[in-house]
Amino acid sequence: MLIELIASDQVLEQAYLWMCEKRAHHHFNSDVWQVRRWWDEKKPLLQQQLRAGTYQFRELRRVWGPDQLVDYWSSMDALVLKAIAMVLTNHLQPHLSDRVFHLAGSGGMKGAVREVAANLSDHQFVFRTDVKSYYASIDHEILMEIVKRNVDDEKVLALLWGYLRRYVSDGGKFMDITQGISLGCPLSPLMGALYLKPLDDRMATLLGGAGGGLGCFYASFMDDWVVLAPTRWKLRKAIKAVNEVMAELRVQKHPDKTFIGRIAKGFDFLGYWFTPTGLGVASKTVSRMLDKVSRLYEQNADDERIETYLKRWWRWVRSGVDGILCVGVPLVGV
Repeated sequence: MLIELIASDQVLEQAYLWMCEKRAHHHFNSDVWQVRRWWDEKKPLLQQQLRAGTYQFRELRRVWGPDQLVDYWSSMDALVLKAIAMVLTNHLQPHLSDRVFHLAGSGGMKGAVREVAANLSDHQFVFRTDVKSYYASIDHEILMEIVKRNVDDEKVLALLWGYLRRYVSDGGKFMDITQGISLGCPLSPLMGALYLKPLDDRMATLLGGAGGGLGCFYASFMDDWVVLAPTRWKLRKAIKAVNEVMAELRVQKHPDKTFIGRIAKGFDFLGYWFTPTGLGVASKTVSRMLDKVSRLYEQNADDERIETYLKRWWRWVRSGVDGILCVGVPLVGV
């Protein structure tokens, strides 16, 4: 049973080490230090609760992060969610599309960029979009129906309901969350990918997998995806299928991040600018870099710190796509 894997020594110890690393710099009043101090005593009790189906997630604390409000799971809950994510990723991986690039072992963002760039020459039209407020828009009932098709362990399903139907403490006020999944949670990327599985399945059927059907190309990363098509008619068929699935999932395309047109005009995807003549850096990516440099100047950062940031940014731009960035083509999308 899946719950036995989640409660196993091997998985919990890996999750514990992950939690220690992620929260190594937390405040001395953080509960992570209590978990670390008493882990040898807490682990057997945790295993007992998981196997009996009695483990309950605590309330999340809402605090201001550097740029936005963040809901923090307790350290023990974060550990359990990581353990669930590890086991379910292995369990669900065979059922997920190989066109989903953001899960561990799938190639990552740069893998998606390489795939899209490699397939441009075979197509003329592009449909690129993402979901508006994706994590916040996920319907719990729809997600759990999708989960139940692939997970039949009742204790694991109960834990997943607890993860979804969480409640948040905000200065003494408690809020029940009835829609959406948690940002910054180790389980959320997997649940986000699973929620869009109907879209992946529909595209695989419509496009005929690798090269069949309409002869289109499809790739997704988180809630961003791109469809390349050889003709306008085939692109319209793909867009119609996407719209139908999105209506079933009760999510919407982001109006400011949707582009439909000829590949020759160029389009941005995952921070890069794609054209038939080569791969460049999207203008938004450059703008964010310049904003960061401006903030560093405002903070009176010295030249060495700014230079270090720029070198690190340029390494990120080139890493994983060295064979694709071309000399003599614009590196900034316009």
